[in-house]
Amino acid sequence: MATQDYLDFELNIEALPNEQLRVTLAGSPVGSVTLDVPNPITTADAERILSVLDGSTRLSRGEAARAARTFGEKLFSAVFTGQIYAAYLTSRSQAGDRGLRIRLNLDKAEALHDLPWELLRDPSGDYLALSRQTPIIRYPRLINIRPVVEVSLPLRVLVLISSPKDQETLNVEAEWQGLLEATADLRQRGLLELERVDDAQLITLQRKLRGGVSYQVFHYIGHAAFDERSAAGMLAFEAPRTELTQPVSGEALARELVEENSIRLVVLNACQGARQDRNDPFSGIASSIVARGVPAVVAMQFAITDDASRIFAHEFYRTLSEGYSIEAAMAEARRAISSSLNNLEWATPVLFLRAQSGVLFPKRRTYTERPSYGGLREALLRPRVLLAITAAVLVLVAMLSLLLNVLSSAPTSTQVAQNTPTPNIATFTPTPDAPRDIDLVIIRVRFLPPNPAPGQAVTVAIELQNNGTSDSGAFTWVWFDTNAETGDATPALQGEVANLSPRAKTTVIGTYRFGWWGTYLTTAWVNPDNRAPESNIFNNFVPRTLTTNSDPFAVDFARLPDDSLLEAGALEGDEFVKWAFTLRADTAGVAECAAAILLLNLADDLNQVTVGLPDSPLRCANLPILFELNQPPEQPRLIGASLEFLPTTAGDYTLELRAADNSVQRREVLRVEVGEVGVPQTLSVQLNGAARLALRVPEGGRTIIRRLTRTIEQPQP
Repeated sequence: MATQDYLDFELNIEALPNEQLRVTLAGSPVGSVTLDVPNPITTADAERILSVLDGSTRLSRGEAARAARTFGEKLFSAVFTGQIYAAYLTSRSQAGDRGLRIRLNLDKAEALHDLPWELLRDPSGDYLALSRQTPIIRYPRLINIRPVVEVSLPLRVLVLISSPKDQETLNVEAEWQGLLEATADLRQRGLLELERVDDAQLITLQRKLRGGVSYQVFHYIGHAAFDERSAAGMLAFEAPRTELTQPVSGEALARELVEENSIRLVVLNACQGARQDRNDPFSGIASSIVARGVPAVVAMQFAITDDASRIFAHEFYRTLSEGYSIEAAMAEARRAISSSLNNLEWATPVLFLRAQSGVLFPKRRTYTERPSYGGLREALLRPRVLLAITAAVLVLVAMLSLLLNVLSSAPTSTQVAQNTPTPNIATFTPTPDAPRDIDLVIIRVRFLPPNPAPGQAVTVAIELQNNGTSDSGAFTWVWFDTNAETGDATPALQGEVANLSPRAKTTVIGTYRFGWWGTYLTTAWVNPDNRAPESNIFNNFVPRTLTTNSDPFAVDFARLPDDSLLEAGALEGDEFVKWAFTLRADTAGVAECAAAILLLNLADDLNQVTVGLPDSPLRCANLPILFELNQPPEQPRLIGASLEFLPTTAGDYTLELRAADNSVQRREVLRVEVGEVGVPQTLSVQLNGAARLALRVPEGGRTIIRRLTRTIEQPQP
């Protein structure tokens, strides 16, 4: 049996005027803090990601994944910023194998409440919700909380299946079979029971719940919708006799469920069961149930396919049956959907949890009672009484021993007379100021992720401690991406700490992107200028190696190598020298375009590099863009490169591989049809180290580059 005793990282998100957010770290292993930050999520951002997840915007699987990743990292960077991100890193470190539970209170988030927060993604790692170590739960505040109640096995699940004749047909039998398969072993051992109800009427549920059987879980299979007119969530129950849709609000369902104090988990396997009105956080189906005291509700915030629904239920109950908490079961079910279907439906389920522990069903303790003897004999059998008596005996023995030592060493009356000293007048001498004792040390240097791809954002986390007995005062820290002992070494990251108390710790962080494949000897250095006078300067310097993985090096022209954002406007072309390439407009042979420059346009999902005249961007817009790919010495060799571009007209698009004298050595041609215009395309070419690439577009088209990707030869296993 596996359990997980999470530490909590509780965030309150509040919308403020003027496109600001107030992010409050209300509780964590390392304390609390409040920050006001700009709201980076525009209405267009929200509408786009919601339309992708609810299926109203059709994208390829790769484009949908890219959109989700971009949104998730943007949302993460807004919330986990500055001191909150430092607290997050330190909290994760302290949590260790216990895991860190991210609790989101969105009661005052207004328009941001409906965002898919389950997409939160650390740019240095992965989606938080896909790991058992960082589950995401919704944690509303103003509610009643039911106390934990021990239960006797078997655990009883009441499954209500609703399939009105006027709704789209659901494969409810497959989902029911999936539930049976997931719980077969538990049911055979008498640990769990499933009871199916096909008469999906509210009155039937009411009668069932008062029938004398204690159910711990209510599981709904059917349709749901959010009624915009009433601003309330509705479940599609069945009307009597006609078996047509009978709308049942979350409030009406909650009214029946809360009558039964044994129900601690509600699973709403229906689309939009988690949606709610932005102005009323308890208008949704799930939130209505949680608001009335049910500890945990699992609901769907978007439409979910039968396959995803079946996979979710199967893995969710199986993981719960293995003894994991409900947060861990959610993470396992999400990953099962992701690995099985390779789409974004894993972000559809939402967990509302108000219980202090995700172990919702602690087993009732059974033991053999000791017979009661009464009086002193009963008291002596109690462990606390025995401990108290033992302590009292030890104290008495110690006092007797001390008294005997005093008596044996006492002087005689003659000795007292002879040895009485001459009395002295006591004087007081002030103690001089004690010298400052500061000893700053680097405890640990971490990289997240530990083996990044070149160009990938890496969080450098340096844990510092003051081992001295005095406050440190202000001091600096630096981090080098190369050996700091070389003569031309300059810090890649640096910062300042205002003060560190004796024995106190802090974690300083920065973001960095390595420019090529290989192994780097990096160095962290605290107090390099000895600004805080230390008693020991020999523990301020820690080298640490990092080896990149061999994944492709993709550049989407969103950031510069120093991690600053690229702004719309002209590009010089040498901004990416640190990443071993440059680019320029190829004006050879076109006199009227001699003044053409590179331009950067900011698109919704990816930036776009174009070409044109400074005062007339649409003129000379079809010139080739030439990429000079460098090959650092004694490094893994380039074996391939690809350019992702946006076709603006039908015709042949050509990727040219050129020699040093600009002569064309090879061409790769892609024919774009009329129906493919505006759909991103990719051209690839094989390389052998350094190379020149140029993209030619049809006459009348525009050259628009979205991404450059380079690959190296994979290392032999």
